[in-house]
Formats: sequence, structure tokens, C-alpha cells
Amino acid sequence: MQPKGLKQQILSTITFLILPFFLAACGTEVFLDDGPDEVFFFEPIAMGQQGAVRDTLELILRDQATLEAALPKVQPFGEIPEIDWSQMMVGLIAIPAESGGYIVEVQSVERTGEEVNVHYQLAVPGEDCITVQALALPHQIVIIRKTEGNVTFVRERERYSCGM
Repeated sequence: MQPKGLKQQILSTITFLILPFFLAACGTEVFLDDGPDEVFFFEPIAMGQQGAVRDTLELILRDQATLEAALPKVQPFGEIPEIDWSQMMVGLIAIPAESGGYIVEVQSVERTGEEVNVHYQLAVPGEDCITVQALALPHQIVIIRKTEGNVTFVRERERYSCGM
């Protein structure tokens, strides 16, 4: 059994060594990322797997004429609804793929400072998936609440499993 004075001396030494770290941390400013300044409304209006281009398309279309010029590049399933161009703009994302099973899906549209970012996911089939072995052009078309300025596309790639 140790004498009471030795325990107190060890405790005092540990406190003396640790205290400066706590005091230094009190003076440090911590900046937390609060996320985006604004989250924009968006809604998918079309998607597909075929098209006439072999390059990635990441487009913001702000009027009917540019939409009509872009649509022949992709072959969406179904009809494109009428768009109120005074309130909305259109995002079109198409990614060439070497086989079927790829999916493009917009996740969010956000403003941080002056930057507007369209975050989307490219879902890639896993090795356990059976896919069509043909060139594909997975794409999605979304309407986005209209905003001025530059829009940047941010892609996240995620491989999924078919569980076979």
C-alpha cells in the first residue's frame, strides 16, 4: 500500500501535465460546416438508357429552345412535361457506359455562397450483376427551381450488388 502523500503527488503531477492542453483548447476557434446556405427544389421528369452521344453531358438548360436542342442527344422514356421557364430550369445528366445496369440519379441541389452544386450519383452494377452487354447512356432529366449564376455538377460513384 502506498502512502497517501505519494498518491496526491502523482495526481498533482498528472493534473499539472494535462491542464495546459485543456487551457489551450479553450482558446481555439472551432469552425463547423453548417452545410449548404440554401437547398433547391428539384424533381425528376425523365430518365432513360439510350442516346446519341458518347461524351458525358452535364447541362443546365434555361429555355425551351436549348431543351429541344438537347433532347435528340438522349432518348428519355415517356414525354417531357411542359416547363414553366419563368420559375424553373432543367438539369440533364447523361453518362456513357459500356453495359447496362448503370443508373444516374440526382441527390440534391444546393447553394453554398455563390456556388450552386447539383449532386448526383452514378450507380454502377457490381460484378455479381447480370447486365446487357451493349453501350448505354444512362441519363436523368430534372427540373430545378430557377437560379442565376454558374451551376457545377458533383458526381458520386457507388457500386451496388445484385446479391447473386
